[in-house]
Amino acid sequence: MFEEKRKFKRIASNVRVGFRKEQADRETEDYFQGVAEDCGLSGMFLTTEHLMPKGSIVSLSFQFTDNEGETVVIQAQAVVRWTQRFRKPKGMGLEFFEFSGLGDRNFEECLQQLLQ
Repeated sequence: MFEEKRKFKRIASNVRVGFRKEQADRETEDYFQGVAEDCGLSGMFLTTEHLMPKGSIVSLSFQFTDNEGETVVIQAQAVVRWTQRFRKPKGMGLEFFEFSGLGDRNFEECLQQLLQ
């Protein structure tokens, strides 16, 4: 059977996520959309037809409504660790390395809000 090797528990989320590949030339940026699947504290699988090469840095944007009814937008930076090109769903395995917009929240709390 499959042995779990992840440090953090994953949560299936099906949350829409905006992302873009950071370009060396900042004048041109490609904007894409995907669906977060199997999201956890250290990373996620992003279902998308627009795959980035392994090692690429992507910027992610998560949006949700908090308990007070306020819209919260969190930005994250992630590195593409692997891609799934030939099986459905197509997508990328991403590892988070930086967050902004959390305020006094931690990312685990935000994940729980995204799932509600």
